[in-house]
Amino acid sequence: MAQRIGDNLTDVKLKNRSLVLRLVKKRTLLSRIELARTTGLTQPTITNIANELISSRMLYEVGTSDTKAGRKPILLSFNERAFYTIAIAFTRRGFSIALTDLGPNILYRRDSSYSILDNTDSALLELQKEFIHVLEYATQSLRLILGIGICSPGPVDPETCTILAHPTFLSHRSLDLRSPLSEYDLPIFLMNDADAACLHETWNGAGKEVRNLVYFMVGEGVGAGVVIDGKLYGGRKRRAGEIGHTCVNTFGPRCVCGNRGCLEMYCGLLVLLERAREEAWFGKSSFLQNVLAKEEDIRFSHLVQGAENNDPACMDLLGNLGQYMGTGLVNLVNLYAPDMVVIGGEAVLAQPFLEVSLRRSLEERLFFRDYAQPVLRYSQGGKDAVLLGAASIVLDRFIAGELGRF
Repeated sequence: MAQRIGDNLTDVKLKNRSLVLRLVKKRTLLSRIELARTTGLTQPTITNIANELISSRMLYEVGTSDTKAGRKPILLSFNERAFYTIAIAFTRRGFSIALTDLGPNILYRRDSSYSILDNTDSALLELQKEFIHVLEYATQSLRLILGIGICSPGPVDPETCTILAHPTFLSHRSLDLRSPLSEYDLPIFLMNDADAACLHETWNGAGKEVRNLVYFMVGEGVGAGVVIDGKLYGGRKRRAGEIGHTCVNTFGPRCVCGNRGCLEMYCGLLVLLERAREEAWFGKSSFLQNVLAKEEDIRFSHLVQGAENNDPACMDLLGNLGQYMGTGLVNLVNLYAPDMVVIGGEAVLAQPFLEVSLRRSLEERLFFRDYAQPVLRYSQGGKDAVLLGAASIVLDRFIAGELGRF
């Protein structure tokens, strides 16, 4: 099929509306004058687009700007309640499903754990049941639901909406998510969890105005989302960004992916917590021993708490984490040369104990360290960054004009 190189009038109108929506959404408040200046479109064109988007409830007027002279321009704001999305985020331990607005903000959610499920089939039945609960909550807004955004760890195939290898269900390859969800006649979009969290960062985080960005996610798994020239980069079949499965030790332990010495084997939090349990069992940390005496298991937040209380074992564990994260960070920056790196995932909880290691890695080991270094930021998405990332998949498609709603 020949590649399209031309635009007809309908395409141009759609692109201009999309551009205006994108700008107002990302910058919160803009006047028509500012939109004309930023986009290069004429004032009458901007006025027509703004009026059409106000009529369709996607924008609304919210007072005037504080200019000192002349007529005060009316400000436009994005209507987050114009439409809704359903977001589904799989993790290694369970899944969350939520109704969100276009903020995206979570309006209602349900959570399930795999620990209570026997196998993949029961997990999908549980997903379908919880999905129905969310639809029942959204009864009065069903016609305003744009679609379903799904994200999962591990490799995925967005075209067929298939999880190719979920870390918890490795015996069940090619998990097709369309079958339990297709009867509801909503478009379904699937993305890797790191890519989805990265996308959310470009809509609501530090990366809103950044053209070249790397989102380095360190949690139970390790991955990266990459934005190049303002667009999320996926590579062939959206397999790019698997920094967790790059080798940092040729003779290291065998990873579940088949490689040896993967970065994820050194800074994935599941491995880190296993080491923390060993520290407690062998009596190397009274703090961690007390945690195990009171709790069912050690969580990453316990390590942070221990470090805050100057527990040597916790501080050493987080120090090692920072060193290996620094290795991954330098590799990513050398590969993609981003303007900004955003650290995301649960590891963000330990920011005070990672900061020195990460900045030292950039200052001492980065190839172009003497000429240009990226801005380093930490995600503010919190524990729901991936779930909001799933919602952002639908938001991104909507604002691009791909869902036929404007």
